[in-house]
Amino acid sequence: MDLLEIRYFMEVAAAGSLSRAAVRLGVSQPALSRQIGRLEAELRGPLLYRHGRGVSLTAAGQRFLEVSQSVVQQLSDVREELAAGAPDAVGQVTLGIPPSLSASMGADLALCFAAEFPRARLRIREAFSAVLLEWTEAQRIDLAVLYDARSSPSLIATPLLLEDLFLVEPPAAAGPEAAPGPPVRLAELAGRDCVLPGPENGLRRVLDSACAAEGVRPRVLTEVDCVAALKQLVERGVGTTVLPFGAVHREVKDQRLRVRPFASPAMRALLVIATPSNKPVTPLVRAAVRIIQAEVERLVPLDVLRGVTRNLDGSPLRPRQGGVEEGGAAPAAGAAP
Repeated sequence: MDLLEIRYFMEVAAAGSLSRAAVRLGVSQPALSRQIGRLEAELRGPLLYRHGRGVSLTAAGQRFLEVSQSVVQQLSDVREELAAGAPDAVGQVTLGIPPSLSASMGADLALCFAAEFPRARLRIREAFSAVLLEWTEAQRIDLAVLYDARSSPSLIATPLLLEDLFLVEPPAAAGPEAAPGPPVRLAELAGRDCVLPGPENGLRRVLDSACAAEGVRPRVLTEVDCVAALKQLVERGVGTTVLPFGAVHREVKDQRLRVRPFASPAMRALLVIATPSNKPVTPLVRAAVRIIQAEVERLVPLDVLRGVTRNLDGSPLRPRQGGVEEGGAAPAAGAAP
């Protein structure tokens, strides 16, 4: 048995006819029949049932087709993987990331990918998690980093970072050198003007869930689905907002904004890497996942991102159950006790 015979058999099964398969393969029908006959003799049983309208698979033929498709796909994956492992790998990967993350690592991701795969191209698209989820499930992008998504029949979600959320406000009245304020209780949001993203946003869903659990209704002044505009509104003193640290780390460093951690342990958002479940993950996509994971691991100790990538026992994060991540993750830098 050789690969050519297997490919011939798969083409006959797809065409449902020896004559149509022969035309597609560019061989004569008698030659194709001989190849199938040799395959059946080798397997000691008929794979095809011949009838007036063409051919159908026998039970043995159906089983052999399933195995053949798996083998051919694995061989194709190995070939692509070996090719992608070389600097001359070609192709394009489209990555979706939320605005709160693109500000802290989007440029570095593009540079790292370009350095490792100079002939391939990484396209980064920015959108909120709800939109990224739609794009991923519709296979408009190859992978996405998004908030609070769970695996489903159309999506494979791998936890990346359990990220702390912060109240973002103008610098303290005591001066730019003032120490960060005390942890914020969610009840305070009922008495402060808040500028927040819309309710379909992943971070907003985390906030709404935590507030609902404590019977708190934030005083929402306006809803803006733009991280840059939210930060500008806070800088102008219009209100406060809620964001992860990575979205404002530059403004905090420049003392244009300050952050305060929340006292509630529920104020953490799970970032995941999501891929479509019904689309093969190519070697270049796997390489992009590896680069994203390495970049997050690099930025947490540098205090650009605040959160945890592993549980207390060193095991990887696992998907949330009932809104709380499994495994008991350690407190992150800057988080309330």
